[in-house]
Amino acid sequence: MRLSRMVNLAFYLYVLVFMLIYFIAILYINIARVSISAASVAALLLPFAVLLVVQGISSKYTDRHENKERKTIFRIITSVGFLLLLACLVLLGVNESKSRFSTERWLKDHEERTDMVDDLLKERRLIGKTEKEVIALLGPPTDTEYFSAEDAIVYYLGAERGFISIDSEWLLLWYDDSDKVVKHEVWTD
Repeated sequence: MRLSRMVNLAFYLYVLVFMLIYFIAILYINIARVSISAASVAALLLPFAVLLVVQGISSKYTDRHENKERKTIFRIITSVGFLLLLACLVLLGVNESKSRFSTERWLKDHEERTDMVDDLLKERRLIGKTEKEVIALLGPPTDTEYFSAEDAIVYYLGAERGFISIDSEWLLLWYDDSDKVVKHEVWTD
């Protein structure tokens, strides 16, 4: 087998692996609700950069009479690869916007609360807020018998995050004697 054929075979094999990587990435981004971060963008850019490098190496070992046809194939593969990369980046952006907490969205759509709870706990600093401040921010607590033994205020967040959502997630808030939040946790029933 000639070296050019082996290099081209390796290239097409990587193209298959590349497509598989991005389809898995799309599934993972949707299931895990991953948002934009330096790590997530780097993880998406790396396979595309490797595709370009492998494509460059493959083009050096291509016979001259196959070069025009091969360039067309390379352009198509690069375009499809870029579209997959772009789709992943758009999904990251959508997840980022869905994860931003707003009182209006919190009160309107109870099923989207699981997307917002991490931002709520990180950015809104519930510890030390009074019960009135919490109710102004989150609305009235959910009326439920779940976790009644915990002596906590409970908010329904929606279906649990993950691939198979069997249970629900709940935000539990504990208050001290002066009606200030002293602890919060996200639990699954």
